[in-house]
Amino acid sequence: MKRLVMAISALLVSVTMSFAQESSLGKEPFVVNVPQLVSYLELRPSQIDEVAMINDYFMEKQSESLRGSDKMRDKRMRQAVFGNLKLMKKALSADQYRKYVALINVTYNHRWRL
Repeated sequence: MKRLVMAISALLVSVTMSFAQESSLGKEPFVVNVPQLVSYLELRPSQIDEVAMINDYFMEKQSESLRGSDKMRDKRMRQAVFGNLKLMKKALSADQYRKYVALINVTYNHRWRL
């Protein structure tokens, strides 16, 4: 009986902690590490500056999306992500863009769809 009570209390603590983490995750923009992105996507030197500028713009849009109500936050964050993808499509080759979309998709789903 003592073990059952300990197991239930451990489960309650872990569930409570996961809910606390989930609420704080949605309030922080995710940061794209440009040097890692350069090596992952194998960017050409001519692409590096453009990708860095797009990511700076993306960070700015994410920061703007954090202001306001939760409903508007989700809408603005979605707009920031899709705007970023649109700009990246112009800057990257087809293979690079495919890798980038997969990376953003995994990151976005992990952070905002927990």
